[in-house]
Amino acid sequence: MHHKSILAILISGALLVGCGSSDDDSNTEITQPDSGTPPPITTPPVASEYTHQVTGLAVYQGALSGATVCTDLNKNLACDSDEPFTITDVDGNYQIDWKSEVETPDYYLVANWEAAKAVQALQARSLALKIKNPTNRAAPKSIVSDAGKGTLIASPQYNGAINNLTHIKLSRVMEMKSQSLSNRHISQLSAELDTLLAILYQLDADTLYSISAETSASANFMRIDYAIAYLQQVIATQIPNLIAAEKILAATYAQLWQILIDSGLSIEEFFSDDIFTLAANILFSDSAIALGFTELPIDSRILSQNDWDVVLGNIINDSGFANTLSLALLSQFSTFSLDNDETGKTVIGSASIDGIGYVTEFPKDIDEQEIEIECWNTTHNGWYTIAPLPTTEPFIEGNSYKTVYESTDVNVTINVEKILTPSDSWSSILNIIPDSLKFNTLNWPQTLYSINVSQEADVMCREVNNYEIYDLPDYETADMITVDDIARAQFDSLYPEFIIVDEQQSKITLLDINLQPETTFTVERSISPSNQPLIITTEDAINDKVAEHILPTYYLVADQQLIEVNLNKAFNTKDANNQLMMTYDNSERFTQILYNHLLSLKTTP
Repeated sequence: MHHKSILAILISGALLVGCGSSDDDSNTEITQPDSGTPPPITTPPVASEYTHQVTGLAVYQGALSGATVCTDLNKNLACDSDEPFTITDVDGNYQIDWKSEVETPDYYLVANWEAAKAVQALQARSLALKIKNPTNRAAPKSIVSDAGKGTLIASPQYNGAINNLTHIKLSRVMEMKSQSLSNRHISQLSAELDTLLAILYQLDADTLYSISAETSASANFMRIDYAIAYLQQVIATQIPNLIAAEKILAATYAQLWQILIDSGLSIEEFFSDDIFTLAANILFSDSAIALGFTELPIDSRILSQNDWDVVLGNIINDSGFANTLSLALLSQFSTFSLDNDETGKTVIGSASIDGIGYVTEFPKDIDEQEIEIECWNTTHNGWYTIAPLPTTEPFIEGNSYKTVYESTDVNVTINVEKILTPSDSWSSILNIIPDSLKFNTLNWPQTLYSINVSQEADVMCREVNNYEIYDLPDYETADMITVDDIARAQFDSLYPEFIIVDEQQSKITLLDINLQPETTFTVERSISPSNQPLIITTEDAINDKVAEHILPTYYLVADQQLIEVNLNKAFNTKDANNQLMMTYDNSERFTQILYNHLLSLKTTP
């Protein structure tokens, strides 16, 4: 028996109903489709595209030819592969065209180029110091890297201009925003920065950021670039003020350029020389402190107040030098001395090129009666034991202590070099000190202070009421005084039997009892600080070694007399290159260690 499946029956029935039946048409109803509104058909909208164009000029120390300029849409300060870009023409002009779905895109402008060399000599070298109120600011990157890769950035608001000033402005504004400053505060700082840049670069404030290729390559523009870049590197991690570099430079502008001019160096050479960068840093540091940006020097080589307390406490006190080593580096041998306040003794000695000459110690007589000295003051035209009013108060300027020679108007400057050991400068000092002193075996304090003293003019002094006076024969003018007159005045008890005078050679020879030459003096003539004639007699040395230790005797010619005086000649110990004075903080009692070391050298063969 065959049974149709239920599924087959249902399908068959449905087909019959759908097709109708010729046997029963009148009884069948056909359902019509719904004649209402059909459902809407949804299609994706067509995207709108906006056309953008930016044109401008890229310059850096001249036109930037062949530089890649892009619209930095993601603001990562780099030209990514998917960002619109172009190449500048030979004059630095560029044009970028692109389309996007954003009607008003927000972007930076970035210019990259390959420099023939690192034309910005200054590199990131922020000084590592222990700052009282440290900040989290990072040292800024140089515009041109060591490898000669240049990058400039700009905001598009300056008609597409890309140059040093747009780079400074955008860099500062970005840092302002990173510190979550209010829009009002950012606006104020931004306007202040515009004013400072216009003053420093000597540009019209209305067209400040529209820099031509010629302007960017001018000497004035480039030296400001270097100065701002250098100063920004130095203070970046130390001073939180966002436009401190521009403020400090504005305050030191005239002095800095005068140092630069006097140096005779190019701006690149100037900021590559340690001596001149220290001089510049002293200016910058003093200004930063005066402006309230910092309490400490911005350069570890600059003396702080604590450093000055150590130095001046050691070299300016009632008992004389303390914790100070003095060396005289002469051609044949060097001499040294050191006072030890703990023991009240002084050690002195000499070191020849072959070894130690002698070492001895003796009590330091701090109770010795002070000798009253008077000196000639040229301003007041007289002898004074104390400075006449008005007096010049000593003051500190950078690494220099400035004062005047007591009771005179002659400027004296104590220059101090802060030496951190070990260092190249300390190694160079050890190299000029005789090996026989064995200073390289000592564990020296971490910080030493090398002292150089300069006196700008001669100073004439004498002990009050205790100086020799010799009567001269009558003369009308000082140039009529003969060598024979001087010999007769000075050596009247020997004249003429034991005296030989050579007028032509200006020499006076003293004879012994056998009438043999014993001592010869050379006579010279000069003008004293009082603008009076000065006679100088110097004993002739038997050799150069002895000559280094012979001091002349000075006589002022006045009132028909020779009046003995002391003449302290103008000097600069740094220029002489044979004087070395070092002091240090004695909190670790290094003086005692050094003193014992010097004493031990007397047994050296």
